[in-house]
Amino acid sequence: MFTVKEFHRPKTGNSESEYEDAFAYDGARGVFAVADGATESSFADVWARALVTTFVESPPDFGRNDRDVMRDVLTAARDRWYGGIDWEGLPWYQRNKAFMGSYATLLGLQVEAEGERRRFRCFTVGDSCMFLVSGQRMESFPFADSRDLGNTPRLMWSGLGGKAGRGREVEIPGIEVKYGWLKQGDSIMLATDALSKWILQNKGGRPWEELASKAGDFDSYIGGLIASGSIKNDDITLITITMP
Repeated sequence: MFTVKEFHRPKTGNSESEYEDAFAYDGARGVFAVADGATESSFADVWARALVTTFVESPPDFGRNDRDVMRDVLTAARDRWYGGIDWEGLPWYQRNKAFMGSYATLLGLQVEAEGERRRFRCFTVGDSCMFLVSGQRMESFPFADSRDLGNTPRLMWSGLGGKAGRGREVEIPGIEVKYGWLKQGDSIMLATDALSKWILQNKGGRPWEELASKAGDFDSYIGGLIASGSIKNDDITLITITMP
């Protein structure tokens, strides 16, 4: 059984209802996901939740083609997104923007046993990151340098909203996929972009140990980093998974 810890907080100054990241996991089945809704689009929080829920509730077969997996996730998540919005009841000032669809990043991880070892597959669209910590070494995916996290990440698009968009196909975005193996004592962090950037900026100083040491008062610690300008004031999401 994995040891799983989760932390999230909305932007400083925002309420929980304004949190536009999303996360989901099922430690027993070894599936985990984080997403970051793009604020510029309407109902980005609904879309982000649809993506992570779909990935975790219907984990893909490990041997299935990567793009086929993403096509299935996209199709099922779009159904959730449509069902989560009252299209007929939208006020006029929301309607046109909402009909243009929602955008979000997505990072999904699946881990399964093969004999005494555990293999993993990580999908990502956008700038949420996976950090694999083994001993005193940290490996990151899909970025190795904080400067690679720009302001225009790849995004998953829900497609057009309303009756006009539901039956239309949506192109699968460019995805990156990493396969690997885990051993006892290894840990993985999944983080959305603002925290990912801070981790990469501080990778020479063992940031995973710093984060673990603040677990008792993580909200205040992250709030302090945001107040000092060390981390961008953004929604923060972190899932930490430790191998048994």
